[in-house]
Amino acid sequence: TPNRVSDIIAGITRYLSRYRFFVVFFVVACGVLGTYRLLIGANVNGCSKNTSCTATVPNIVSAGRDDIPPCEGCHGKNGVGDFGANIPRLAALNAEYLKKQLRDFRRETVAVGVTMEPISRDYNKTPRAYKDLTVYSPGIRQSAVMSTIAKKLTAEEIHQIAQYYAGLTFSVAPVASDFQTLELGRELALRGKPEYMLPRCGACHGPSGEGFGETFPPLSGQPAGYIIQQINQWQRGTRDNDNLSMMKNIANLLTDADKENVAAYYSNMSFKR
Repeated sequence: TPNRVSDIIAGITRYLSRYRFFVVFFVVACGVLGTYRLLIGANVNGCSKNTSCTATVPNIVSAGRDDIPPCEGCHGKNGVGDFGANIPRLAALNAEYLKKQLRDFRRETVAVGVTMEPISRDYNKTPRAYKDLTVYSPGIRQSAVMSTIAKKLTAEEIHQIAQYYAGLTFSVAPVASDFQTLELGRELALRGKPEYMLPRCGACHGPSGEGFGETFPPLSGQPAGYIIQQINQWQRGTRDNDNLSMMKNIANLLTDADKENVAAYYSNMSFKR
């Protein structure tokens, strides 16, 4: 009835009048937050393989600088990577993880190792071994391409790159693949090889390979060849920037077949973020 409607309107008016400070604060806060997101180039709607985000792309990503090529030249538009060339995706990776990788690419290889004195003909003397305490790496990742580029980046450019790619979204759909390969890869991802003291991949990288924080990057949606390359580098020692040498120790337990199976499984896993 008209009287009922009038009573409702009057009640709303009294409520707004009584709590007008909170109402004004809420409206202003929403406006400030929206403006802030636009200023920092936040990815409001998200970017995928088919979406352009050129309005928020830092110059170092889209155009490069001096003799530094643009990130998009290899890692693709919106950081989707290149599966054919085994170039990883950067989209949706943790910002702090990306910063650490770029800093590790910049480091020079530390000259470390174990040296031993020649065995003396005097068998009363015992050879002494010397081990450099710096054998525990501060975090080194070697790449002929990326190490050269990372050393030329400024701290601000590293920050811009990391924040930009972390703000992007990424999606990939499964494709037809060998069933047995995927099953064996799934076994490693979800079970591991406890009989060989090999933990499951999902224990650190998440149940769906989505990654966890700044320490454990996502594996799902990465090129299979790239995953295999990184495991090979852990095994050879050309990558030595993991937390507490966990990946180094795990990689040394993987066979060639293990690498192919688990890489195919994660590369083919449906991922959306």
